[in-house]
Amino acid sequence: MKRVLTQRMTIAALTVVMMCSSAACSGPSSNTAEQSKGEPTFSGPWAEDFRWSYNQAHENGNTFAQDVLRDERITEAEATEVANRYQSCMADAGFVFDYVNPDGSSQMQTGNMSDAEQQRFHEQDIICSKQSGQIFITHLYNALVQDPDGELRNRTAEEIRQDLAECLKRKGMVGPEFTAEDVPIVDADGEEYAQFGQQFTNPGSKYYSEQNSESWVQCNNDPRK
Repeated sequence: MKRVLTQRMTIAALTVVMMCSSAACSGPSSNTAEQSKGEPTFSGPWAEDFRWSYNQAHENGNTFAQDVLRDERITEAEATEVANRYQSCMADAGFVFDYVNPDGSSQMQTGNMSDAEQQRFHEQDIICSKQSGQIFITHLYNALVQDPDGELRNRTAEEIRQDLAECLKRKGMVGPEFTAEDVPIVDADGEEYAQFGQQFTNPGSKYYSEQNSESWVQCNNDPRK
């Protein structure tokens, strides 16, 4: 049976970075509302991302994720708990992973999934990502480990696209004609960017190779390397 390595949460990280570059992510009215409710206030280079993730967890009724994010730090133990919750949720639906790591990377035996089963997998992935808190927590955990001072965080959307394009070319994943304009701007749900990333991570896709799959994750995590 075919085995596939999936790396998922870097996409969510890029989504949040771009979304939180807008004023809507951290307007004064939001801060005032949080304070009046006795909710946590956040400071530091990743404050907007913590606030956005906390609010999303609140809107989805995930008190576990809220508790993890409340103190503006994410420990390895907490990231591991998130991974375990996600793996257990997926197993309950019949999708058994070999492992799910704290950084969101995972591996499972795919066999020959039918189109219907692949669709069910993607639907369940969304459900379990929310229920486990993975979609609210893991991207920030990775970001804090790799960029604690927010050097990469405080880039414009265009700088992010340019850095990614240059990294992909430097690693030989795309041709010299590839430009930042070939990288889609992340929309509200990140779907277009996710589909773009699958060209590097899904077997049989345009840019796929085992090395390119790993390099895609590296370029998203830190395009300077």
